[in-house]
Amino acid sequence: MYRNMPAWYVLHCKARQEERAKANLEQQGFRTLCPMFTHQKRIAGKRKLVREALFPNYIFIQSEPEQLNINALRSTRGVRTIVRFGNHIATVPESIIEHFEQSAEQADNNAVSSLFAAGSRVEIIAGAFAGLQAVYHMPKGDERCIVLLDMLGKQQQLEIEEDKLITT
Repeated sequence: MYRNMPAWYVLHCKARQEERAKANLEQQGFRTLCPMFTHQKRIAGKRKLVREALFPNYIFIQSEPEQLNINALRSTRGVRTIVRFGNHIATVPESIIEHFEQSAEQADNNAVSSLFAAGSRVEIIAGAFAGLQAVYHMPKGDERCIVLLDMLGKQQQLEIEEDKLITT
């Protein structure tokens, strides 16, 4: 007898409740995925590393089609509804889910500690040195850093705010 293979579905969650929905769905036996990424964000005037959902308010679950109970999913805490296109329930190819899982592992292995890596080429975009190329040297505190500028025939250290730099 032919049996359907498990498929990945997309659920729309309530605002900022992806983690709550994920925990409740896993308790019900679903395999879940909520791709996350880490980045720096200014919170209360300070730069902090934060981990946020790649797709805010969405989560992926795996289920066999005949075991998918839409009413039970919609009543799960944190879940708003299952994503549909008309009467067709949205599915996600396994290859996309595998890509997200591999990307998440790589991101966890390469945790971000600064916006720039030491030795990376940057451009100053604001202030008296706007338009000049520099080399990122090291962070200095929460918001500032030290860059190396070639001036007057030698490298000079300049302390500057990180948000005034872009990578080149």
